[in-house]
Amino acid sequence: MNTFSTYLFTFFCFFKCFSQQQTDSTKQDVNPISYIEGMFGYAGGSSHGVTLGAQINFQKDKSLYTFRYHNQTRVNYDTAVIGFVAIPYFYSDLKIDEYAFLFGRRFIDKNKSYSFSLGLSSNSQSLKSTLNDEINWTTSNYIGVPFELNIKWFKRKKKRFRAYYGLIPIGKETSFGRSFGFKLYGNIGSISYIGLGITFGYGWHKIY
Repeated sequence: MNTFSTYLFTFFCFFKCFSQQQTDSTKQDVNPISYIEGMFGYAGGSSHGVTLGAQINFQKDKSLYTFRYHNQTRVNYDTAVIGFVAIPYFYSDLKIDEYAFLFGRRFIDKNKSYSFSLGLSSNSQSLKSTLNDEINWTTSNYIGVPFELNIKWFKRKKKRFRAYYGLIPIGKETSFGRSFGFKLYGNIGSISYIGLGITFGYGWHKIY
């Protein structure tokens, strides 16, 4: 079983246990706090580049549990000369994939929240090299310590969900909604980096 499959299996076991803990709250018509989010950012350090990420979050009391995936790509710029014309292009020579579990604390204040988390990650680095015009990718794996700090904004009270960029209201008032925020993130290991990103999320961001 590869690393991703192991992490995915462990995550679903955790999800099942967490869902069971939420049963009583559901019976009392109290929504759980759980949400997904995507992220776009840029990181610097011993590895630097554009970061794309996705994660799933669950909150119990003030404890926050997170499973996240980050892909960091180092993008370089060059030009190719064709005839008398120089054509610019971008290329990547370094990629890092991170699968991480984090535990932290999250505090809610009306329509915004603050959180910080620390955890353990499995990372895979792919480095591009060229020898005799032949391109090779060398992969190395290492364990890291991921961290993140978040601030998010979401709706203050239950409202009807709005589609098409908030223009068309749908259904009854609901606790499900969008979020927008900023994330300071990073990883400490044999390859360390720190970055800043923008997040967009969907889910139940607080108990309404």
